[in-house]
Amino acid sequence: MKITPNLLENLEYADFVRGSHEDFEVLYRMTDPDKVYNAEISFYCKRFIYTQGRGPVELRAENGLRRSYPAFETDTVSTIGAGDNFNAGFIYGLVKHGITRQQIEQGLTPEQWDCLIACAQEFSSECCKSLFNYVSKEFGERKKGEKSRS
Repeated sequence: MKITPNLLENLEYADFVRGSHEDFEVLYRMTDPDKVYNAEISFYCKRFIYTQGRGPVELRAENGLRRSYPAFETDTVSTIGAGDNFNAGFIYGLVKHGITRQQIEQGLTPEQWDCLIACAQEFSSECCKSLFNYVSKEFGERKKGEKSRS
């Protein structure tokens, strides 16, 4: 009850809401991404990303867009930092693909979402390959040399 006003305020300001299945189970006692989105998120923010560890990433967005992205196959050493690195990869994707606030407000295309989620999953997956809880310097160097697909 004490955090609810702050949580709702953050949801109102958010361009994207991303959380894990564990986050939403604790917050709302719900494990179904559609129920979480429809009951708790969509009124405040139309762009929702629901991560599930080794399970698929679920996307819900404007105009009824629903996508499910299978988790990357990874030799997991540690999952600490996976969520933070998912977020970092998502932001990297926004910058890499030149996605603007205007595009976000108009609604991203399925292809733009595919690119963003792929970047996010790549960072998260890379983080899970070691005990260091972040992506490697070599990974960063590889990312510097890549071109945008958009």
